[in-house]
Amino acid sequence: MKKFALIVAGGSGTRMKDAVPKQFMELLGRPILMHTFDAFVKYDSQIEFILVLPKDQLDNWNTLCKKFRFEIKYKLAFGGENRFQSVKNGLDLIP
Repeated sequence: MKKFALIVAGGSGTRMKDAVPKQFMELLGRPILMHTFDAFVKYDSQIEFILVLPKDQLDNWNTLCKKFRFEIKYKLAFGGENRFQSVKNGLDLIP
């Protein structure tokens, strides 16, 4: 049976009172979002990832992936108008 990890990372940073969304803040030298992927890979290296991001955060994410040489494979879904729609967009990518 395939295992999937649906990572919904649509924060804007307002509750953290920071211009950088929390998922992109660095912790121990890497963005928090990358640590999230690492935790799932440590649990099961065969897990398939679906990442949900707002469209306007994609360039920033791609820049971070290059900077930190992030090579974990994932499918990408874009966020919706609310959390429910964002989760649905990610779930729609599970076969």
